[in-house]
Amino acid sequence: MTTGDFVRVYTPGTGESQPWYINDHTFIRDEATGTWHLFGITHAEPADPENEDSFAHATAPSPRGPWTKQSMALTVDPSYGESHLWAPHVIRSGSTYYMFYAGGQTIGDPSRSQINLATSTDLIHWERRAGGPLFRDGHEARDPMVTRVGSQWVMYYTATETATGGRNVVAYRTSPDLIAWSPRKTAFTAAGDGWTESPYVTQRNGLWYLFIGGSATDDYVGAEVYASSDPLHFTATGQVGRLPSHAAEVVTDRDGSQWLSSAGWGTGGVDLAPLTWRARPYTPHHLYALSPDKSAVHQRTAGNSWTRIGGPAGTLIGGDGGLFATSPTTGDVFKYNGTPDNWTKVGGPGAQFVVTGGTLYGLSPDRKAVFRWTGSGTTWTRIGGPTATLYAGGGGLFATSPTTGDIFKYNGTPDNWTKVGGPGKTFAVTNEALYGLSPNGGAVLKWTGSGTSWTKVGGPAGTLFGGGAGLFATNPGNGDVYRFSGVPDNWSKVGGPGKAFAVAGDRLYGLSPDKSAVFQWSGSATFQWTKVGGPAASIVTE
Repeated sequence: MTTGDFVRVYTPGTGESQPWYINDHTFIRDEATGTWHLFGITHAEPADPENEDSFAHATAPSPRGPWTKQSMALTVDPSYGESHLWAPHVIRSGSTYYMFYAGGQTIGDPSRSQINLATSTDLIHWERRAGGPLFRDGHEARDPMVTRVGSQWVMYYTATETATGGRNVVAYRTSPDLIAWSPRKTAFTAAGDGWTESPYVTQRNGLWYLFIGGSATDDYVGAEVYASSDPLHFTATGQVGRLPSHAAEVVTDRDGSQWLSSAGWGTGGVDLAPLTWRARPYTPHHLYALSPDKSAVHQRTAGNSWTRIGGPAGTLIGGDGGLFATSPTTGDVFKYNGTPDNWTKVGGPGAQFVVTGGTLYGLSPDRKAVFRWTGSGTTWTRIGGPTATLYAGGGGLFATSPTTGDIFKYNGTPDNWTKVGGPGKTFAVTNEALYGLSPNGGAVLKWTGSGTSWTKVGGPAGTLFGGGAGLFATNPGNGDVYRFSGVPDNWSKVGGPGKAFAVAGDRLYGLSPDKSAVFQWSGSATFQWTKVGGPAASIVTE
């Protein structure tokens, strides 16, 4: 399971005197008018969860916008026992819309957090249930999500093993009428101190999928996905993906297309990315570092813990297809087999190697030909001619001409390449797109995917780098790094300068300017960066 590139579709701070955020949110389409409605936790930056006392509301003709800000949908009511408003989820049953949400605690007791209900017939005017909260639970029970399973309704929500604490779980209750709810049971239990924030459950092709996220400061943006044939029981062994989203919701448009949403503290708004359901095993992304003297290759295991897996090495090559390294003496390329010091030679030296789509590609030492490793022994197939530089990612394999600088896309068969653009200072490939920096470094452009047509999306940049977590660029003056929102000329600063950066499927890593430390970006301006490693010559992900 993967996503395409996220694109900003709604910015709550528009028209305000300061930035605002949307956190847990919900999308629903008005069946009578066709209008889409977005509701969500909101507040002015920076994050202030205990004072999130209103639900944002916006409307649009499509999930992709354009979105129009509306008046707040609901405001905290202390007389109802509410201390804040968190995580709305809206569904329709008959002619009534039901908004389930977390209302906090009446007496400051997180073991008795309340799950509340408001109803509406037009998605504009909401009335709280006269009978008070639907139920109370803990510890800080929150983030309700409701869906139909067979003849009953099921509410999933975040809680702990007991009302007073324990491991984080996804709890659930069932109901015949959306009002009376059964005693709680457990659908999923997190390992160790793992989080179970913002549970979202959906069905596809006979399987049920659970999306959950976290609130850890070093890993704020990241949704884990688990599959099960039983919608009331998910396990860690059923993980099928990890996606670069916080408070993920799956949105299905009228044409059947599906999108994954993302929002949160310090992220600037609500983003959508196309969601792709792939029938392939989930492989966690890993971070690797080459020691300063290049004598050892290390793999990050957890936190700031690393394990030596090989060495020495000349260069590391990573991507969606594994980890490879070159010999510092012969230049031969080796594939890492998953256990320390277990490497297999797969080829001789090359001027450059890249990995994409589960395949390793190489440029001959004299740059006269491009080759593809067959995946067997040291056998390679020639697929292209003279090349200056290779660029690769989820969006494909690209190569630049050594004479003109023009860039070409590989179409999957030997010597079948199509020109897609002219020369550039550098290029970067994300999950679904190719970006380029103009020859003078004055503008960032995105290939439209058609012919040699490109669209300007940003101004001057020092360099570009991309991956599953998006497109990033450095400031040519001071080296600060910025993330592209998907909207032309809309970039946000995410960090200061670095010697090198590596983009995984859901994370961004950086090597400090003096190469003394490795850092991980949280995905949020609220939490910024966490040190995860020491000195390194280079870093790569796969």
